[in-house]
Amino acid sequence: MKLSDFQALFQSRLLAGPGAEDAPLIAALRESGRGAGRDELLHVYQSGYRVRLESFLHEDYPGLRALLGEERFEALIGAYVTAQPPRDRNARWYTTGLPDFLRDHPEWKEDAAASSMALFERAIVDAFDAPDAEPLAVQALAGFAPEESPRLVFDFHPSLIVLRLAPGVFAAYQAMNGNGESGDGVEDPEAERAGEEGFEAVAVWRCNEESVFRELEPDEYLALNEARVGRAFGDICQMAAFQHAGEIEPERLAQFLASWFEDGMITGVSLQG
Repeated sequence: MKLSDFQALFQSRLLAGPGAEDAPLIAALRESGRGAGRDELLHVYQSGYRVRLESFLHEDYPGLRALLGEERFEALIGAYVTAQPPRDRNARWYTTGLPDFLRDHPEWKEDAAASSMALFERAIVDAFDAPDAEPLAVQALAGFAPEESPRLVFDFHPSLIVLRLAPGVFAAYQAMNGNGESGDGVEDPEAERAGEEGFEAVAVWRCNEESVFRELEPDEYLALNEARVGRAFGDICQMAAFQHAGEIEPERLAQFLASWFEDGMITGVSLQG
């Protein structure tokens, strides 16, 4: 067998795990001088590789592990590793497919809390690795006249991710043990209380070289989404007033804007052309 053929066969069997298809590779392996059989040695490599992949998932999804409990989480990541062999040499990207796997898998797709937790934890990792940008201080607004404020548009930090999560997921993440250990699932005091919107909104971004996050109230969620797609501040005020039948005060939207500056979300401000 050519070396290139052997390498390709070894890689394919390493990714696939133990099975009847191992026979050609086992036949090509040398006998061990230490008494271990060739099939046993191959299975050591296969098992070790699988354990390593599962360890990446443990590291990136501690909240999901706590939410599901040990047994269900192990079943989930075992199914993921079996169905999704790595396609990239960088292990960083291997775990990012888990939320999509949950969404599409017939056994898991109805578990909205699990899917939301996976999306949230992926966002935490993605925010950390996002491109850098220098946040602006709120003093940047001093360069504009008060009458220009309705035309202000904003640029946001590349790491900023806004999510809609199933009710109770954010509280469940906060309730997770600090060391990431799981038990029989996290007891979430908010799990039975769904908001009027039927979801909870969370912003995730990077600040001071670490991923940070906070929950958004429905009106801030609306305003932030509109600002991120380039709506001018005046248009956002009008839209929010319409959504709330005129009951939202402009001062409240100004408070949202101030908090976005304070949190390091905004990286640019200009006038709408």
